[in-house]
Amino acid sequence: MQITIGSTPYHFVKYRLGVDGVDKIMEMVGEKIIKLADSKDAKLDSTPLEASRYDQHSDFNPHYGCKMDKAHITMIGTYPVFMTYTNGLAGDSISLTSHIAAFLRMKADIDEYRLDGSYDSFLNHADIWYKLKAEPLISLPVDAVINKEGELGRINHWMNRLWKLGGSKCMKIGEKLKFLYENGRQEQVGRYLRNQNLEDKTFPDLCKLRSECERIHWHIKKLHTSCTEIIYQISVAIERGTFILSRTLKNTVKFDVRRVRNESRELYSKINLVIYQLLLLTNLQNHIKPANSFENYI
Repeated sequence: MQITIGSTPYHFVKYRLGVDGVDKIMEMVGEKIIKLADSKDAKLDSTPLEASRYDQHSDFNPHYGCKMDKAHITMIGTYPVFMTYTNGLAGDSISLTSHIAAFLRMKADIDEYRLDGSYDSFLNHADIWYKLKAEPLISLPVDAVINKEGELGRINHWMNRLWKLGGSKCMKIGEKLKFLYENGRQEQVGRYLRNQNLEDKTFPDLCKLRSECERIHWHIKKLHTSCTEIIYQISVAIERGTFILSRTLKNTVKFDVRRVRNESRELYSKINLVIYQLLLLTNLQNHIKPANSFENYI
């Protein structure tokens, strides 16, 4: 049987699939992972994609002390299901919209969405609660204070002001928040939800997510075969009809942007995450625990 040369699947992924096609594959695999995962807790965190110190396209990030781009990765439990790509100095908060939209497309049913303080905004609190019907658990700064517009008295005030649209302060609190969100008061809903987290004495314990996210991100980065080799191994596996792609998958994902052309960086980073997802999905479908362990590929 003739095995396809590496340039054939490489050309297909880069020029036929492109970033949009890889995004769709990522969501398809992510949806299957969500169905098999035994967790309803989602987490979102960003991780640096380190570039060469001489790179002319990546920005220097003073927090991480290197030139870099960013990957924003949402996980269900410890399994990555979606990723967005930005430059190294982009704010984290604006990327949440894409992740919420992806969750809706993947029909995810989650109870909590945990994020670190860089995603803290009133609108993000409200969007998570309304669109995903999940509890927004966003880390708060130590100097955070109660916002008066988010107090129950102000909620009732606006319910009275919007009485012509059907508002009533006699509604249950969930109905009030839903009504306000649908009538242009999204940030006020976020203020209320943020106040509730601030008043919850157990909230700091609920938001200890960074160490777990960074542990998984480190695990992904530790695996470092090039994207071209990954694509070639997939094509070989498909033609041979086997799920064990290759012994080289012991070291699978090159999760940085060194020596990668600027126009290809987003594509390469995302296809590498998809490979990691496929390995996880294989382990989940075969009931291999822990699913993040890849000894079977050695």
